[in-house]
Amino acid sequence: MDTLFSINFSTEPLAITAVTADWVHQHKVAVGVLRADLVDTELSGNKYFKLLPNLQAAREQGHHTLLSFGGPWSNHLHALAAAGRRFGFRTIGIVRGERDGELTDCLRDASNNGMQLHRVSRDEYRCKTDGDWQHLLIGQFGPHYLIPEGGANLAGVLGCQRLLPASHDYTHIMVACGTGTTLAGLATSSRIPVTGIQVLKGDGYLQREVATLLQRYGLQESCNWQVLDDWHAGGYARTTPQLLDCMHRFEADTGVPLEPVYSAKLVQALAALVERDFFPTGARVLAVHGGGLQGRRSLA
Repeated sequence: MDTLFSINFSTEPLAITAVTADWVHQHKVAVGVLRADLVDTELSGNKYFKLLPNLQAAREQGHHTLLSFGGPWSNHLHALAAAGRRFGFRTIGIVRGERDGELTDCLRDASNNGMQLHRVSRDEYRCKTDGDWQHLLIGQFGPHYLIPEGGANLAGVLGCQRLLPASHDYTHIMVACGTGTTLAGLATSSRIPVTGIQVLKGDGYLQREVATLLQRYGLQESCNWQVLDDWHAGGYARTTPQLLDCMHRFEADTGVPLEPVYSAKLVQALAALVERDFFPTGARVLAVHGGGLQGRRSLA
């Protein structure tokens, strides 16, 4: 266990895997996959960049307990539990769903890493941003550093600004979005267009969430971004035969592993947009792989 905590982001740029499939060349664009999934075996993908600044802030404020929110297959809670074990924090996960539901493999991992799981109903879970309810959590669990669902705070946004290499020649960026935190970080660290692929069902809601997030922290100026909300495959963690077929074909073509909740939906949208000439001829598109491969187990 690390006894002296400091943020040591890797100075090495993330690897980029070139996509050489026929659908790329036929439309005269170039596509690369930014391999954030390779950054850490436990703090997978964008969670590495969201969580480390939050842990640093918690340590500086004298907190020893971290509390956050997520669903039964939450990559965020999975990574937070591992980070807590690694850096010596007590962790508490407020889990959306039925109180007597069986533990998923994801939640079992979190529990094995020392996370105290507290299951709440979906109605209770909707109160996660309510100040009065958060105050009740302090009374129940004691003082803690609260990390919003998905790391959606300023620390998370600023951490995600570190995802992109210092220099690159890409003209467009795409990323799958749950809370929009990674999109906000990418949009505020680059002047090139960033397109977010919404993985939850709901017309226009994430566009509004990201706009609110950027405005809250005064980061909205000079941002060039958009959210496409019709690639969710029926809702969060939902799949279709077409989505799974696209996932398996992309893996076979590139050797890049995907999972059905985020990265597969990103790839399905990317392929369709390229084939529809959404990007101009000669465009160089960078798709950000956000990690979370533990979620692949949900297919079982």
